[in-house]
Parts: sequence; C-alpha cells; structure tokens
Amino acid sequence: MLRPGRSGEARAVEPEPPCAARRRRRGSPLAVAAALALAASPALAGKARDYLNAPKDSWVTFYNLGWSRSVAPALGGSEFGTGALETDLVSQSLILSRIVDVWGRTGGLSLIVPHASIDSRNGGADGVGDLGFVAEVNLFGAPALSKEAFADWTPETFASAHFVLTAPTGSYDADAAPNVGANRWSLASTVNYSYTPDAGWTWLELYGTLLLFTENTDAPGAAETLSRDPLWRVEAHASRNLTPDFWVSADAYYDIGGETALDGKGQDDAADTLRAGLGFGLRLPGRVQLMMNADQVIARPSGQPDGFSLRLTLARVW
Repeated sequence: MLRPGRSGEARAVEPEPPCAARRRRRGSPLAVAAALALAASPALAGKARDYLNAPKDSWVTFYNLGWSRSVAPALGGSEFGTGALETDLVSQSLILSRIVDVWGRTGGLSLIVPHASIDSRNGGADGVGDLGFVAEVNLFGAPALSKEAFADWTPETFASAHFVLTAPTGSYDADAAPNVGANRWSLASTVNYSYTPDAGWTWLELYGTLLLFTENTDAPGAAETLSRDPLWRVEAHASRNLTPDFWVSADAYYDIGGETALDGKGQDDAADTLRAGLGFGLRLPGRVQLMMNADQVIARPSGQPDGFSLRLTLARVW
C-alpha cells in the first residue's frame, strides 16, 4: 500500500494484474512506485499508484531524480523593463523503506535523504537537504501479507494514512538565498482513497494532504522570523494498464493556503494553484520499476509563479 509522504519521499509495491501473476513464478512480488523528488521546501508532488500494497518484512529502495522550473513575475517588472525571475531546481533523493505488519494491516517506516541544486538570478545553492522520517499504515483493503501470499493476492480498493516529519538538518545560511535546507520542522499528513473496479488494471485515486510548519527563527535578510500558514493539497489520479507491465496516468493537483509571513507581516503569496500532468510506469527485470511523470501549472492567481516539473523514479523490492 504505502509510500513515504511527499518531500523527496516515496514507496510502494504494486501487485501484478491477475493474468500477469499467473505467468510468473510464485513469490516474486514487483517493485512499484512512489517517489517524490524533494525540493528545498516540501514539493509534495505525487503521482498515480503512489500507495499500493507490498509484502510485509521486505525492504524497498528508491532513487528519485527531478527537475523543475519556476517562473515568477518581478514586482513592477513591466514598468522597469525587468523580466520574470526564473529558478531551476534539480532534486535527488534516496529512500529506504521497511514494510511491516501493523495489527494485520500493511504499514511502513522510511528514511528520506534528499539533495538539491538550485539556480536562480538571486544566486544558487547545492547540498544535502532536510532529512525526512515516514510512518504509514493501511486503514482498509491492504492486509499484511507474506511474500508467498502476496503473489496470489488480488488487488482491491483501499485507503491508508501517511505521515512525513521533516527535520531541519539540511544546508542553511541565513545570509544567503536561496537555501537547500528550510531551517524549520514540517509535518505532512496524507490520506489516500484508491479505487479499482477491475482488480488492479485501473486505479482511480484521491489524495488529501495537510502540511504544517514551525517557524524559522533565523530568517534570511533583515527579518528575524519566517512563518508559514498550513498548506492544503488535493490530488486526483486516473491510471490504466495498457499491458501487464506498462501503465499510463492522468493527474491533477490543487494547492491552497501556505502564505508566508516575515516578522508577522503576510507576504500575499498564498497558493491557489491548479496543475495538470501525465505519467507512466514500467516494470523491468529484477523486481525493478521505472516511473516518470510531468506536470504544468494551468491556473494560478495573478502575480504567482508559473511552473513545470519532471520527475523520474527507480524502485526495487528486496
């Protein structure tokens, strides 16, 4: 079922469609999906099939690679002939996940180690980001199964809860901007509902996430304290297998809230943004899965940044 929250995180193991499982040797579960390229602050961009069941007492490793470009209009730029402010982010993360039995339901514990390289007109940054710690558990529809039982299990509709705690361990310098580390704690709580009408060939999924942030008491620039309001995200994903080993998806994301404040003064930068995307997943030999997805901002408030993201994930079950 699971995957570490979204901040460079990810995990999950996908059962095969029934016709594929019959063709393979018993006890050979497949690695699946779940990985979020981590940005300097939690990007939380998900994908289809982020939360699928996995056999208990197994390990899953992920490598995530992402690239994104944000284009923000400069304040008064048109009046003074100043162009938009572009920021490029290359993010990577390694995730180690352990699938466990939680009172008969599938659960998981994960460690996320991110790295980011940022390039903008205001400067650049490169380094290890904030570590993430993940706990998650199935609510219904994903029982904890051994590898042998998992090979014969038929996927069904399920829901699960996911919690990602991000610690202020990354590279940070209050006299520099931008920074890879956020210099504050954050907690992302996600609940997913994943519906399949045909035993795992088609998935219709809805994810809801709430992000909470502590204050950064060593804010960059002249301010002393940087705070941020709660940020909400709703995601919808529709995916379909074209073959037993290849699936495609259509994705939508809506973010609202998360306004920042410097020494208590709001910065009028709350999100109210809609993004649309496409993705695919491909099973490879050796219990490996490759996933790729892209998304583009399609609606946003005046003055808020435009953006495009591309993410790649390699996952393997051990």
